[in-house]
Amino acid sequence: MAKYAGVQFTTFLVDGYNLIASLSEAVTLDKESLTQQTNAFGAISEEHTPLNVEKGAITVGGGFYDAATNALLGVFDAVRGIKRIICAGIEGNIIGQHFVGYEGVYDSKYVLQDVKDALTKANLNLLVSGNVDEGVIVQHLAAFTASQTPPTGDSPVDNILDQARSSKPIASNSVAAASVVTMRTEHGAPIAHGLINGDIIFISGVTASDPTINGQRTVTRISDTTFSVPVNVTTPGTGGSFVKASSHHGGVGYLQATAYSGFTGVIPSIMHSPDDSSYAALINFTSLAAIGKQRVVITGVVDRYLSSQIAVTGSGSITLFMGFARN
Repeated sequence: MAKYAGVQFTTFLVDGYNLIASLSEAVTLDKESLTQQTNAFGAISEEHTPLNVEKGAITVGGGFYDAATNALLGVFDAVRGIKRIICAGIEGNIIGQHFVGYEGVYDSKYVLQDVKDALTKANLNLLVSGNVDEGVIVQHLAAFTASQTPPTGDSPVDNILDQARSSKPIASNSVAAASVVTMRTEHGAPIAHGLINGDIIFISGVTASDPTINGQRTVTRISDTTFSVPVNVTTPGTGGSFVKASSHHGGVGYLQATAYSGFTGVIPSIMHSPDDSSYAALINFTSLAAIGKQRVVITGVVDRYLSSQIAVTGSGSITLFMGFARN
C-alpha cells in the first residue's frame, strides 16, 4: 500500500495559477456522495436514498496571507461567483500519479489569522457547486519550448498499473478454440465481470492453461459471469484475475497552463493508444494564446495507454499540466 507525505503535495493549480507556494500547513480535498432522507413520517429510524450527486470541498489550513496579484487571496477572495477549475494532487508532480479535478462556482470562506511576531496566515474553505473528478496525471507540470509527441516526458500512463483499479477473480478457462472464462464464485454466487463485447482486458495469474490466456485479450461477452478470449486452448486453466486495459465510458480531461510567452499558438492534446505504439487524439484542447485552464468531457472508448502531445507555432515557452479521469 503506497503512502505519501506532505512534501509530495506539489500540485495545486487554480485557473492557470500555481498556488503551491501559498500553502503552508494543511490541505483537505473532500468528495461526498449526497443522500436524501426518505423515511415515512413517524418512522422510528431514518432512511436515506442516494441522489447520485457528488459534492466537493477544499480546505486550506494555515496558508500564507499574500495580497499579491494571483496569490491565494487574489484568486479566491477578490473575485466571486465565477466558475473555476482546480487540479490538486498529493502524490507528487509525476506522470501516472493521481490528482483530483474540481470545476464549478465556489462558496468560499476566508479567515485571516494574525499572530504576534509571526507571519499572517489564513484558513480557506471552498464548497464546490460543480464537478469532482479523480484521475491520473498525463503531463506533469513542466515547461516546454518546442512541440512534443507521445510519449512525452516519463513513460506513458498504463491503465492496468493504476493501483486504484480493482481486479476481478477468475475461476477457470475452458478447452475451446476461443477459451471460455468463468468468474469465481464468492458467497454462493459467481462474480459479474461487467464486460461488453470488444473490451480489452489484461489477464494474469492463470495456471495450467495451454497455451496461456495471460496477457492482453479482447473480450466476447457470453453472459454476466462468462466471456471468451481468442486463444485456442487445449489444456484448461484455473485461477488468475483480470483488470480492464481499455474503458468504454469516456472521461474528463483537465488542462492548466501556468506560464506562456512567445508562441503564436499552442494546441495541447491528450493521446491514447491500445499498444503504446500508435497514438491517436483523445482530446484536443482549445488552442492557447495565454495562461488559462480547460475541462473537456468526452464519450466512447479510452485505450489502455495515455500520453500527451503539444503542438506549438513560433518560438517561446509554455508551462502546462494535463490530467485525465476515466468514467
